[in-house]
Amino acid sequence: MNENAAVAAIRRLSGLPEDAVRVRAGVDVEDGFRVRSAGGVLTVTASGAGAAVAGYAAFARRTGVGHVSRIGTRPVDRPLPEGAEVSGDATVRRRVAYNLTVAGYTTPFYDWEQWEHEIDLLAASGITAAHLTLGQELVYLTTFLRCGYAEEELLRWLGPPSHQPWLWLNNIQNFGRGTSRTLVDGRAALARRVVERMRELDVVPILPGFSGTVPPGFTTHRPGARTVPQGRWFKDVVGPVRPDWLDTTTDAYAEVAEIFYAEQRAAFGATGAWAVDLVHEGGSTGGTDLGDAARGVRRAMTAADPDSTWVVQAWAGNPRRELLDAVAGERVVVLDLTGEDHREDGFGGPEWVLGVLPNYGGRTGLYGDLADVASLPQHWSGDRRLPGLTGITDMAEGVANNPVLWDLFHDLTWADGPVDLDRWLGEWTASRYGAADASADEAWRILLRTAYGPWRHDGKGGIPAETLRALAGLPVDAGEVEGVPELAAALGDLESAMSENSSQYAVTDSVIAAVPSLDANQASLLGPRALGYPGDALFPALRALLGTAGRLDTPGLAHDLVDLARQVAEDVARTALRKVAAAARARDLEAYDAAARQLLDLVDAQDAVLATDEHFLLGKWVADARAWGSDDDERDHLAEEAKRLLTSWGHEDSTVLAEYATRSWAGLVGDYYRSRWVLWLGEVRLTLTGGATTPVDWYVHADRWNRAGTTYPHRPSGDPRTAAAAVLDLAVRIARP
Repeated sequence: MNENAAVAAIRRLSGLPEDAVRVRAGVDVEDGFRVRSAGGVLTVTASGAGAAVAGYAAFARRTGVGHVSRIGTRPVDRPLPEGAEVSGDATVRRRVAYNLTVAGYTTPFYDWEQWEHEIDLLAASGITAAHLTLGQELVYLTTFLRCGYAEEELLRWLGPPSHQPWLWLNNIQNFGRGTSRTLVDGRAALARRVVERMRELDVVPILPGFSGTVPPGFTTHRPGARTVPQGRWFKDVVGPVRPDWLDTTTDAYAEVAEIFYAEQRAAFGATGAWAVDLVHEGGSTGGTDLGDAARGVRRAMTAADPDSTWVVQAWAGNPRRELLDAVAGERVVVLDLTGEDHREDGFGGPEWVLGVLPNYGGRTGLYGDLADVASLPQHWSGDRRLPGLTGITDMAEGVANNPVLWDLFHDLTWADGPVDLDRWLGEWTASRYGAADASADEAWRILLRTAYGPWRHDGKGGIPAETLRALAGLPVDAGEVEGVPELAAALGDLESAMSENSSQYAVTDSVIAAVPSLDANQASLLGPRALGYPGDALFPALRALLGTAGRLDTPGLAHDLVDLARQVAEDVARTALRKVAAAARARDLEAYDAAARQLLDLVDAQDAVLATDEHFLLGKWVADARAWGSDDDERDHLAEEAKRLLTSWGHEDSTVLAEYATRSWAGLVGDYYRSRWVLWLGEVRLTLTGGATTPVDWYVHADRWNRAGTTYPHRPSGDPRTAAAAVLDLAVRIARP
């Protein structure tokens, strides 16, 4: 146990002086902690350094002296209570964090300070293992340099940091203009620090294993090798071209895998856990038996790291039963991403962990059925434990959002049965806001019935033709354009799978961020098209939290106030747009102008409240990206691709995911989204006055914005209470008939 690492992490989270924190190994604590305060000293007895940090987080929350959370950590700001004791024993052995895409949607441009805090949060949440792809471009680069490739073509193949996760997942390649050797080396150096700190705090880094992904032209460097083209990402009809797959049953694969794992060890050491997903999201083995392919992967992995564990994702039909049967008895752990892919026998033998996928693309909407999450321990407590179930995993695609769901889910580690949600939430808000507050309790009672409750909707929708054309980079009035029907067909199965896997949550999607139309009802293609509650349901919750903010002042409260005001603006935007549509269809120009002004006023009000909190700033995201550049040209390139991820997602061949990673962030709302609405509202007005209109190519509009060098504030400004109150006042006026 690294006591010094635990003490340092606790001090960073608590602000306590060095002589006020003591950590020691507990011989009678198998997997957990015992925390006691006496004489102004916090003594933590734990099974390991990570458990000690989790012990402090539990103590802070239960006693109210501080608060540890993904967003809104509050240091200890009052004397430690005399004689207070808090304990916890893990009821699940494995606690895994991160969807592989977190490395694109949240952490691609983190520096050491941000990573240090992130690892502290992982430990505080009881995490024992986490996917880590930071720095992997060095491994791929050095591996294929040894296979005869030129460095320049490999740097182009690897892509920029914002989009690299989808290369590790075998979905894209040759994105944009790629990356640079300076960037590769810098990120690898940071990754070494991250791996070292993770180990100090008992978090096992799960590194990518070799799945068979190879750069273009592999057979020219290895004549006789068998590679299988993977076509395009979405049913070979739309999306970017995927990288070729090197048949994992062949000698050529074994040779490259040996190089790959040797380069991994040289760069970061062997961690004992490797993530490999074969033929992920529709890939093909080209006739090779899947079981044989799996055995080839496992042989290479075991040869390189004999006691290693193969980590596999269960998602959208993968892994197939024949893959798991082929490696039966091996060290394999399956991550059930949504908690809905296991069968009555679990996964038929391998150990597995139960997951939640509470966020797609890092979107900022309030999200998650908290009561459902609180009930999850029924699956592993007592005689109800599902066969093979050994843990839990948070598979959110973005983690810089919805702190309440993250905190509740990871508290399940220490729960021996379903959590009393009302009690837990009262304790959480009192710790987060600095004191218990009746108005805060009322606000969260409303949120539990609405945004954080079960999602109920009629399921109707279909992908609008305008959305399809926009995603394909085509003018919205292009009529019957070749390729659009095929696009709809190709996306049908994916849309259905995403809807099924997210239906347990009260998901919302921003109309403000939507491609403008009279009937806009979603931003991302795979977002929901209706609210799961009335559009004005959150008004009283915001009013109540404004009351709390008049009495209390903590980082968590300020964030939650802004987050709730942001959601209120998005909810009432649906009403504002209906007023615009009704006036346009009635050809009532005066009513149209009034409704259009009201919609834009709402956009401005949302941008203003977002600007008051550091967690909702586009400028911070762009500044972090630019900070990784070695010169002005590279800084501009990284900023451009960072913005692209949030808008068109990709270039011309990958706009199918446009707005998938949409965010309600100041700057993005007030500039990009607003500019689209202004342009479109003007075009609609021309149709009402008989003027000539110009077709809008939304991909071109996005690309122009992505390439612009506009600077956005990267520090908050304004008063959150004043700005949130302005949102509520405008929302109430819009909601009136």
